Amino acid sequence: MKNIVSKSAFYLLAFFIFTNVSNFSASAQTARPVPELTVSGFRLGGDEEAAKQLLQNYSPRFENESSQPKYMFYNEYGNQVMTVTAYSKERPFLIVAIEVFAVGKSYQNRHYQLKDKSYFETESPFFLGTRPSATSMLFGAANMTGPKEIIKKKGAPDKDESDGKTRILRYRFDNANLGETQKIKLQETSAKSSPAGNNAQPVFTSYNAEYRFVKNELRRFMLSIQTADSAATAF
Repeated sequence: MKNIVSKSAFYLLAFFIFTNVSNFSASAQTARPVPELTVSGFRLGGDEEAAKQLLQNYSPRFENESSQPKYMFYNEYGNQVMTVTAYSKERPFLIVAIEVFAVGKSYQNRHYQLKDKSYFETESPFFLGTRPSATSMLFGAANMTGPKEIIKKKGAPDKDESDGKTRILRYRFDNANLGETQKIKLQETSAKSSPAGNNAQPVFTSYNAEYRFVKNELRRFMLSIQTADSAATAF
């Protein structure tokens, strides 16, 4: 009799766990993820004074038709590059796009070097390449960001493209598919309305993120926010 009760309790517990995990998985798949907004202290939109403290000692480049300022940095090891794109010449500290990509010895472009940044990483955190960790040292498992980690934390992408070697996950949020949490996050990047003119604060209406993998290892990611009258992406 005792064994029967024990088995019943075990099956009941197993059913409870399975049901809740299934419900959690289903809700995770349907919920829209919160956008990544920060990379190594640089934040999309938000506080221009804070961005000024990070960028004011560096000279930007102007490489596209819209003449948006672009700041470019190496990490400590010189094997990653981060580009930070601002809204306009008039708003050189309003960050609208951040891109991080891995480079090899053949990459010869000259950039500023942030020697205090070993890796450029998002708040999740997502980062390029592999790096040591307690788990990797104990179990020999590589500590890196793979597609599974992105999807686990950010949900199913809007586009998932693969050619066998390279895989790209793309996320896009706009007024049509933003959940309440995403709207709050996006609205946080826009300050309260100010008078029209050069000092008027743009209102961001959409967000794009792209994560590019080579053999399941993250090698490039791009984050950007757009206004109603801007292009779909800054890249």
